[in-house]
Amino acid sequence: MKIELLDPNKSGGSILAQTYNLSVKTLSKGTHVSEDIVELLNKENVKTILCAVPHKGDIHEDSAAETISKAIDASQLYAEEASTGRVNFRTPALSIVRYNRELIKKINLIDESIAFSIVEHNQLLAKNDLIATLKIIPFFISKIYVERVVSLISKSEIFKIYRLGEKKVDLIQTYYDWQKRSIFKATSNVTSSRLNALGCSLQKETLIAHDHKSLCSEIKSSINSGAQVLLISGASAITDRSDHIPKAILSVGGEIIQYGLAVDPGNLLLIGQIGSTTVIGMPGCARSPKLNGFDWVLQLLMANIPINKEELADMGAGGLLMEIASRPLPRALAKSAKKREKKIMGIILAAGNSTRMGKDNKLLRNVGGASLVRNTAVEMLKSDLDSCSIVLGYQSDKVAAVIKDLGINLILNPLWEEGQASSLKAALNTLDTSYSDLLVMLGDLPGVTSKHINKIIEEHLLTNNRKSKITIPSFNGKKGNPVIWGRSFFPDLSNLKGDMGGRALFSQHPAAINLLDMEDPAVVTDTDTPEDFENFLNNNSLRS
Repeated sequence: MKIELLDPNKSGGSILAQTYNLSVKTLSKGTHVSEDIVELLNKENVKTILCAVPHKGDIHEDSAAETISKAIDASQLYAEEASTGRVNFRTPALSIVRYNRELIKKINLIDESIAFSIVEHNQLLAKNDLIATLKIIPFFISKIYVERVVSLISKSEIFKIYRLGEKKVDLIQTYYDWQKRSIFKATSNVTSSRLNALGCSLQKETLIAHDHKSLCSEIKSSINSGAQVLLISGASAITDRSDHIPKAILSVGGEIIQYGLAVDPGNLLLIGQIGSTTVIGMPGCARSPKLNGFDWVLQLLMANIPINKEELADMGAGGLLMEIASRPLPRALAKSAKKREKKIMGIILAAGNSTRMGKDNKLLRNVGGASLVRNTAVEMLKSDLDSCSIVLGYQSDKVAAVIKDLGINLILNPLWEEGQASSLKAALNTLDTSYSDLLVMLGDLPGVTSKHINKIIEEHLLTNNRKSKITIPSFNGKKGNPVIWGRSFFPDLSNLKGDMGGRALFSQHPAAINLLDMEDPAVVTDTDTPEDFENFLNNNSLRS
């Protein structure tokens, strides 16, 4: 094909390469120059027109697109009629699409005039969603190129559609006595919504104590009732293959396919098999409606795609689902943050074993007639926070016992020995998108009251673009606590390691720091050692 200026009378069989606005009609680019078009151009006294002229052996863009589309297996999809050199392929039902990446690459390398594009591998598609599009870019293309594409497609399947089908799904949740029952109802609702979106529903759901015997019994009951997929949400995250959930699967005659998933969030997911029933040990992030690795595994199961180690490992490509603070938030997330401008979650980090205090757990030490951790929780609950949680680890049963009547949400961190970062991640895994900010409170700041907390909240809410700000109280130039983090930093906080905590990010984001000078040293006065504790008791009046 070539582009050239022609006398209309000598342009028969060509295509208009630009639009012509005539007095009686507009002739659009791409219009075939017929005898009627030539007559109209002569009447308008148009002397030359810019045309696309085919070489010998060239075929029209629509014919080329149509020929290629017919070579693709249409038994599980439908192709729209070719127009302007384009054919769109759509799915007839709720499906997952998988494709041959190397084949698509070879097709696009045949000639620059051919552009074949497709959605992401394993993309979930609703009925009538666009799967792929084929575009012949010029008006004419060599027939040889079209034949090469058809030859490639005939030798290998370019992509395949897997329709989702309904399965019998059971949900087992386990609990500790001190946990609020509301979190289990929320998990049930989120799981039901996930399944409904996949054209499925829960067959049965149960809530049982978090112990080996109860779990084994309930797993057997679900298997006997015909469950094809069994979801288990533990009271605490699965820490390794010796934890309650994997041990129970093995005890009833099942096998563990894999523990751990190369998708974040969703790392702590477990896949097992008991006979014909697939068992999923749900990660903590599955309690949130936000996309995570559990969604991907569930979608493959509903599409009858076998789950094996190779399949799970392949999810790592594109498996980092969390945004990082150095990039702008996705548009949808930015909109949701604006809608919920003043919703702040508060968390108390109380999982450590306070080694510098000796044999005592400092959180249980008495301060003014109540334990330190109880006083901290009371002040948090009295503040203007929208909700409040506490992360427990070391001596979790003892700490929970002194605060369980307060109505504060308890989060168990089974990995507390790894350091403060693991507690931050445990807390963030419970957050849904309704929270735009997170206030992090250390459990050993006995002088911080609800008044201090409210002042920090007020300062943060008045900050421009606060989703990308870190509000830190300070005294005499020393940074203190609690700290409020805008939502942009949630992924970075989740990715921290060891015992440094969020403070490790301060130097990485100096422009995000919003310092608030405080008149009270309470925000920088912690109690790491027995001496610190005694100094506080001697030098500070107790809270009223």
